[in-house]
Order: sequence, then structure tokens, then C-alpha cells
Amino acid sequence: MPVETGWFRWAWAVLTLGSNIVLSIFWFTRARARDPDRSIGDLVVLAIQVIVWGLLLGWSAIVLYPILGAGDELTVTAILLGGIAVGIFPIVMYRGVTIIWIVLVSAGVGWGFSTEPGSERWVLIGILTGYAVALYGGTLVLANVFERRLRAELNAEDQRDLVELLLNDLEDGAQDWLWETDGDGVLGTVSHRFAERLALPVSEIRGRTMLDILVGIGANRTESGRLALSVLGKCFEHNDEFRDVELDVWVGGRFRRWSISGHRTNDTHSSTDEPSDDGWRGVGSDITRAHRQREYILELAEVDSITGLRNRYAFTARLSSMINDGASVWLGMLDLDNFKSINDRWGHSVGDNVLRDVAARLSGVLRPSEMCARLGGDEFAVAFCDIENEAEVNERFQEIIDAIDVPFLFDGKSIRVRVSLGYGSLPGDADSLEDLVIVADLALYHAKNSGRNQIRPFDSTLRERAQGRARALLDLRMALQNNEFELAYQPQVLATSGKVVGFEALLRWNHPVSGLVGPTDFVSVAEETGLIVPIGAQVLRVACAEAATWPENVRIAVNVSQVQLRSVGYVDSVREALRETGLPAARLEIEVTESLVIDDTEREVLVRIAALGVGIAMDDFGTGFSSVASLSLLPLDRLKIDRTFVNQLDVGSDASRSAVFRAIVDIAESMGLETVAEGVETERQRAIVAECGCRVIQGFLEGRPMSALEIPAFITSREEK
Repeated sequence: MPVETGWFRWAWAVLTLGSNIVLSIFWFTRARARDPDRSIGDLVVLAIQVIVWGLLLGWSAIVLYPILGAGDELTVTAILLGGIAVGIFPIVMYRGVTIIWIVLVSAGVGWGFSTEPGSERWVLIGILTGYAVALYGGTLVLANVFERRLRAELNAEDQRDLVELLLNDLEDGAQDWLWETDGDGVLGTVSHRFAERLALPVSEIRGRTMLDILVGIGANRTESGRLALSVLGKCFEHNDEFRDVELDVWVGGRFRRWSISGHRTNDTHSSTDEPSDDGWRGVGSDITRAHRQREYILELAEVDSITGLRNRYAFTARLSSMINDGASVWLGMLDLDNFKSINDRWGHSVGDNVLRDVAARLSGVLRPSEMCARLGGDEFAVAFCDIENEAEVNERFQEIIDAIDVPFLFDGKSIRVRVSLGYGSLPGDADSLEDLVIVADLALYHAKNSGRNQIRPFDSTLRERAQGRARALLDLRMALQNNEFELAYQPQVLATSGKVVGFEALLRWNHPVSGLVGPTDFVSVAEETGLIVPIGAQVLRVACAEAATWPENVRIAVNVSQVQLRSVGYVDSVREALRETGLPAARLEIEVTESLVIDDTEREVLVRIAALGVGIAMDDFGTGFSSVASLSLLPLDRLKIDRTFVNQLDVGSDASRSAVFRAIVDIAESMGLETVAEGVETERQRAIVAECGCRVIQGFLEGRPMSALEIPAFITSREEK
């Protein structure tokens, strides 16, 4: 440097030398560590190095330009501009550091240019700026090129690693192997893996065709195997690529499922566009495990998990196939009549055992050409084909009923299962599978309604009844929306004085076409469809609202079905009806039919209703199967003695008839229950009932069902007696 720079030349030299020594030591240490990864610390040191060198070069330009001559300035400018370009290459991949380098050195040179006299300095600064911008633009292009090439090399390296890994896996543990033939389909080069899978020495494989090898290991034993061989033969003949052709083979006496894929090694001659004779190459796979898993999944989809019989899907598919083949089919639907009580009493594990034993007995009775299935729950199906005589069909079904009727023994417990069965035929009763299922269901429904443990064939009247029920269901929905239901009230009076103590609400349907319809004609449909729940809730609200206008000593009795008791929120609906109408709970009485109170579910609901203060009465007592012990478990307040016992009191003078009635009254009194005699129609009946100790009577003698408008006058008339 010139002498005129004074102390600067020593300071610049010391800083340059010192920074070079420190940075060289750092990079030498990093190189000896043999760590190819770059850390954030390395980037920071690199940035510091660029900044230091950039500042030193820029500083030198600022100091030297004012004191140098024109020739020396040109030399320094060339050195500095060349230094900018050369310094970019080591840091070209770090775009931020590159900008710092270009800006620092260019700023120093630009400052030096600004010291020049005249307007030439602005020209020089402009040229410098363009140079710097162009240099940075070229740097970006070069960095992108380097980056793409580096990424391509990394991807290629990853692909090589993956291919190597796959090949190693194929060779060491996979279930696949490679095969290759010449233009005539003859195996020449035989891989070790292929020979191992065939369990044959290479010498016995080489020289044979692929099809010959497959036939030799039993690929033609099965229908699917022969079809697969035919497909492979056509592909070899027509030079068609094939993929995942599955076939069964036997290697070493063991069954295996193979999948074969292959293609021509060269598809066509480039010049003649004709198929080449270079041979075939492909991959074979042992998919036995996957095949067995797939078969197991298919079995789960077609077999009932509890009984091992066909499920609904498989049974329907097989039945459809039989019908499509032109067979005449008899379809029977079976339902276990008392299965729910078995589950409730003995538990679901015993219930499952019953289902298994029923399935075993069905399978034991059926012939090879017949089939059965479990459709779900306690419902089974049986199908016969090509039996012309209906009497024979009925005998076959009776054999099934008799086989199941034999008691089952589980852990010393004897359980007897009864079955209802309905059946229909195609083409006799139906013209399609869907219709056949419908007619068999209708016949089953008829069997259950006929007293259970019955066999009933389908007849045309059943379809008409079903259609009538469907129409009734639609009409019921409309009736509920249009408020077509009405209540009539039959009085309950003291047997001795005739004073009114209550009314029973009786449901009527004011049909717009049929007129007034009694409950026996529509309640069963409402119960089956669940419409009885909203209908019953409406009846309860109306009855409570009407009773709230009566004298405080007159109660209202409302009937409830088993469906209502089992519905969600019935107790809440009772509570809400009392709250809305303001009727005291003690003036409401819920009547349940004796035969319906059969399990703990209903008992629990009745206990909760009684806890509200509502009375509970058992209706039609004597027609069901209640015992004194079972009555004691219920929160009853009254027994309503069925009219059949009252009617007998008016026939002759047989004291035994009144004795039965008196016994019922005595039992009720011993349990603290009030009695109500239903169906009292004559003075003689009233006298005997009162003599037997029954306090309350209900029947045509004291009043027929009446409208709500007639009640105030009726009560007043009885008070005046």
C-alpha cells in the first residue's frame, strides 16, 4: 500500500491476517471432526467471515481511492470487482450471505467513486450498481441450478437405497420370486427363490415351460386353477401382458395360493412393429396367508357368529340362486316364542346356548338338499326345494317343531322352547324372492297370533289383513294429528249407596268414514307400531284435565299398555300431566291388565308411578296368571275383578260361584286392596257382590260410558239419592 495511507496499512494488514488465522483454525477444526452436517453455528461463523472480509475490502476502497492516481484506481477497481465475483462462488447457496457480501464491497467501491471530481463519478456509480444487480441476479440463477441438481442427486440416492432395500427384502424374506423364459416360453435362467418355492432342483425346472411347471404342481386340480391356466395360455399365445392371475397349487403336499404376473421382455421391434421373441419375465407371489385371511373375512360376512348357520345375507343369496335356477321353493320362518323370557330369567349366555342348540337340531333334521339360517335375534329360516306335495312340506315342518320342542338341558336346568312357524311357496304364493319373504313373514305373524307353537301356511286373506293393518296405521297417524280420538267415561259407584267414587276413561276413535270405532279394533295396531305411546299421552292429559273439574272425592282411572310402560319417559309424562292440569296425584289411577305385568321392568315403572302418589289398579283380575306372591310384589291399591266372575253370579243358585268371588275379595282384603267388580248389569249381581264384601261396582247397571258433558249432571243426580 502507498506510504500516504499511514497507520491504515498496518491496521488493515493486522485485521486481515488475524481474521484469516482465526477463521482458518475454526474451519480446519471442523474439517478434522469429519461431520458432514452443517449446524446453525457454522452458518453464523460464515456470515461473520463474509461481513469481516466485506468490511475490510470496502474500507480499503474508501481509504485508497482519494490518494491514488488514475492508473492505480483502475487496478484497485478491477481487483475489488473481481473479488466480489470470485467471493460469491463459495457462498452461492446462501442467498442472504451473498447479498451482504455484494452490498459491503460495492458500497466501499461506490464511496470511492463518489470522491472522483466531475460528473464521471455518477456514471461510475451507475455502472457499479448495474454490475452489482446483474451479479446478484446471476447468483440466484446459479444457486437455483445448483439446488435442483443437488436435489436430483439426493432423490436418486434415495431411490437407489429403496431399490436396494426392496431387492434385499425380496431375496431374504419376501414371498415373491422372479421368473424368466425365452421366446418359446421355456424357462432358462431359474432364480434360487423360484426353485425354493417349487421345492424342486434347478435342473428339473430348466427346460420346461411355465405352464408345464404349474400343471406339475397341481394347478389344474380345481376349476379356478383350470380357468387361470387357460387365461395364462391365451396371454402367452397372444403376447398379452397379465397381472395378478391367482391359482391354487400343491407344493410338497401342502396347499398354496399363488399370484402370477408377467410381460414380454421387449414388447415390439422398433423397426417392424412386430412382436419380439425375446421371452417373458415376471413376478410370482405366494399369497396363501392373504388368501386365507380374505376367506375368513368372507366367512364372517356370511356365517352367523353364534350358531354357525348361514346369516341373512348368505341365505338370501343362496335362495336367490335356487330361484334363478328354476327351482320351486318352500320358505319357512321360525320364531322362538318364549326366548325373551329365557334371556330375562337365565341370562344371555344361556340364551346363546339355546340358539346354538336350536341351530344344531335344525341341521340334524334337515336333508342335504335343504338349508337353514339364523336371520337375527330368535328368528330362523328354513328352505326346501322341489317338493310338490304340501302335505309332505307340512310334515317336514312338523318334524322341525317336534325336534325343537324336546327340552334343553343346561347345567341341570330344563328349558323348553316353543316355536311358531309360517311358510309360503314360490311360485304358488309369490312370484319373487322379496314377495316370498313377505308371505312367509305374514304366515309367521298369523301363527303367533293363533296361540303360538303353531304352524300356519300363507293364504291370500293374510295379505288382505296386512294391507288393512297398513291402512289402519296410516289412518291412526292422521287421527292423532287431527285429534280424532275421544274419551267416554264409565262411572264407578259404591255397591251399597250408588254414590260416584270415580270414572274409567275409555278410548274411542271418531273415524271420519267408519264413525265411532272401539279400542279393540285399533289398539293392537297402535301397540305394534308404537303409536300407542303418543296416543296414551294424549289420553292421559285429556282425562286429567277433565277430572280436575270434578268434585275432589271423584277419581279418574286411565288404562296403560305394556308398550307404554316400557317406553322411555312414561313416568315423566304422568308427572307432567298432573303438573299441567293441577290434578292431585291421589285422584289419578293407572290400570294395568293382569297378563301384562310380567317382568321387573314394568314393576319398577309402577313403583315409580306409585311414589308420585298415583293409585295402581290391576284390571281384568282372574284372566291372567298372577299368584298371590306376584301380587305382593306390585304397588297395587285395587283389584278389578273380571266380568266373567260377575256373570256367573247371576246363573242359578250354585253357591260355589259366589264362593269363588268371595275368595277373591277376601284375598284382596287380606292384602289391603280395595276391590272393584266389573260388568255388573243386574240387581242380583249387585246384591251378591255387595254381600261378598266388594265395595265398588262398574257396569251398565249403574251407567253406560258417557261424554264429559254428561258427567256433572250424573254426579249431582247420585248425590241427591
